[in-house]
Amino acid sequence: MERMKKTRINDLDVEYEVIPRKVKYPRLEIKTGFLKVIVPEGYDGADRLVEKHKKWIYDRLCRLESSRQKARNRSLNLERTDEEFRHLVNDLVHEFANYLKVDFEVVRFRKMKSRWGSCSSTGNININRYMIHLPDELIEYVVFHEVAHLVEMGHNKRFWNLVSQKFGDYREFEDELSIYWILIRERFIDVAKN
Repeated sequence: MERMKKTRINDLDVEYEVIPRKVKYPRLEIKTGFLKVIVPEGYDGADRLVEKHKKWIYDRLCRLESSRQKARNRSLNLERTDEEFRHLVNDLVHEFANYLKVDFEVVRFRKMKSRWGSCSSTGNININRYMIHLPDELIEYVVFHEVAHLVEMGHNKRFWNLVSQKFGDYREFEDELSIYWILIRERFIDVAKN
């Protein structure tokens, strides 16, 4: 199977890689501006999958390019200490857990390359240490997002309604996180690969 392919979607030439894995269902990923088509081993419908989802691919790539442009007007917080960051996050977790009337087990900090945080069904909250460089309101948003998973684990309508009660149009926060993720990748993650 040919792994690298190209297609044209509207005004974009899109290169993509077909990656066979031991997965049950095919999926599309765009994380760094490059399309990956992850398919079950022996699957031969990658081109049809791309064709079927070309609007989603186009929209996602355009949003990513827009975020790159906006990132030029943002800067990372390089002044906050690790102690200040941990204190801020722990205070927010307690505040939001109280607000949502939920319990959590532990808050852990670790560097993550693909997400800002996570929450397990057992109440463990993981926070990406790169968040130390975000503006306070984005840290608050991510922490609330993770604590809200203690009420609703999935990203369904109930979950987003809960988030919007506290943060209004959460899409604006999600867009800002995408913009800051570009800055984090450029400054810390991509540099470490070279």
